[in-house]
Amino acid sequence: MVNIYVVIKILNNMEEILYTDFTGMDKLVANLLAKDHILQRAMKRSNLYTFWAKVVGKPFDEKSKPHGMIGANTMVIACESAVVVQELTLRKKQIIKKYAPYVKPLRIDLKDIVFDVKKWNS
Repeated sequence: MVNIYVVIKILNNMEEILYTDFTGMDKLVANLLAKDHILQRAMKRSNLYTFWAKVVGKPFDEKSKPHGMIGANTMVIACESAVVVQELTLRKKQIIKKYAPYVKPLRIDLKDIVFDVKKWNS
């Protein structure tokens, strides 16, 4: 019985603890991105890749996928076949123009797109 009394006495004497100085996730991510330029570039490119399906539409969204970047302004696209490469190459200027509203807020100057069959399975 003495042990229970001691625990209750200790709990009654504790000060109220306020947890108000936590940093929100938005601030943590913003601080991390501001300090790490490689991570910032990777996040921009990841966002750029998510718009590929919207830009090219069906059926090319299933037969091609973003693979990476060459430098700061050339995107590499992996394609399922040479036919897809040829068709997308013919539409390259249209694709870059359709990408304009997506790349502008990301501050990426997309100037060229390279299509490659060899990268499809990698």
